[in-house]
Amino acid sequence: LIKAHLERPSYSRPHAQSRWYGAVMVEVRAELQGPGVYLAGEWVGCAISFSNHSGAEETIAWAGAQLHCQCCLREDVVRGDGGARPLKSPVTNTTFIPNRGERGHTLLSTPTTVLLCNLSLQPGETKSFMYNERVPSGGPPSFGGRLVRYSYKVAIGAQKPNCPAQIIRIPFRLMTIPESLCNAHSAPSPKDANPFLAAEEVKEDPCLELALQALAAETSRRTSMNYTLKSSHGVLGRISLFKPSYKLGEDITGTFDLALATVACLQFSVVLQCLEEVAKESLQPSASRNSVITHHARHTECCHNTCQTHFALPVPLSVTQSFQTSIVSVRWQLQFEFLVGRCPPSELLRPSPTASLSGDRAVLWRGLQPVAVDTMTWHLPLSVLPTLPTQAQHRTPPHTLTL
Repeated sequence: LIKAHLERPSYSRPHAQSRWYGAVMVEVRAELQGPGVYLAGEWVGCAISFSNHSGAEETIAWAGAQLHCQCCLREDVVRGDGGARPLKSPVTNTTFIPNRGERGHTLLSTPTTVLLCNLSLQPGETKSFMYNERVPSGGPPSFGGRLVRYSYKVAIGAQKPNCPAQIIRIPFRLMTIPESLCNAHSAPSPKDANPFLAAEEVKEDPCLELALQALAAETSRRTSMNYTLKSSHGVLGRISLFKPSYKLGEDITGTFDLALATVACLQFSVVLQCLEEVAKESLQPSASRNSVITHHARHTECCHNTCQTHFALPVPLSVTQSFQTSIVSVRWQLQFEFLVGRCPPSELLRPSPTASLSGDRAVLWRGLQPVAVDTMTWHLPLSVLPTLPTQAQHRTPPHTLTL
């Protein structure tokens, strides 16, 4: 008995209880409702449940939720308010600060929605709540660049009496439709009205519906764009694209016509590039660069003795659309690189000296071994627009929190 009494203080259960301010009592579970990808102006839904796993009654003092956009900058290149400094607050803080402990500064946020106050849970009881909030317009899309980052999150805070507040952050992706695109297609399409549908039953945002119509009209418009390429030695060929704007997930297709070329193109390559460029007003004085180029797709082809060929580059669903803010601009372009011979195409192939040219016998043609070439580079800007959220959906796993 004495030995058991002396060994009892070394048991690890009191240490675990002191870490969690008591046993595991209340579990908070939050899960986004929907594809996890939204357009600005759409509703974001989040199902939140509170479960009591203890053997006694538990009380939750309050719980609230909020949407916010966090901006994080690379301080050695970009200057801004808050930069990449963490927001510090005491551990015993009992207020709801959605961005507490995060890097950067909050760009925009919605008003805090109070979910509950003084909620009592009996042993084994679970109560669920639904949080719905419309994503405000006017902000940038989600972007994970190397110099600037924009991230959207649903922040859910809760607190038990005499305990610090705890926060769950659920990230989601946001895409925006440019305002200039909506203005260009401002005429609404004719639509039959249903006289049996009450006005309050219509939940669609008319501005969002108009923006979706403008997006569909812009990306479905077929306009052939032809570009004749010339070098110092003559005409290289003609590049043709079928439309100027592409949605995320689409293929950028084009043709390369060499029938009218006066100089030989031995090889060409085309690369889909994303340019992240910081505005001059936001640059640090000691910054050595203000832009970053990221490659996403490439097509390379040998085109000697070719009259016409084509290329296709897919736009990934995971990338960010074209947009511009006061700090950074994200643009897309195609970079063409041509390997051009300095002599005419007819001089690259000559009859072999050992071949016979008389009668009906075949003639052997042999290309030149050493060829003097030049490299020619050309950039073609493109417009990359968002796609429907259902096509770029990404399920976010449920997030849990212990009070």
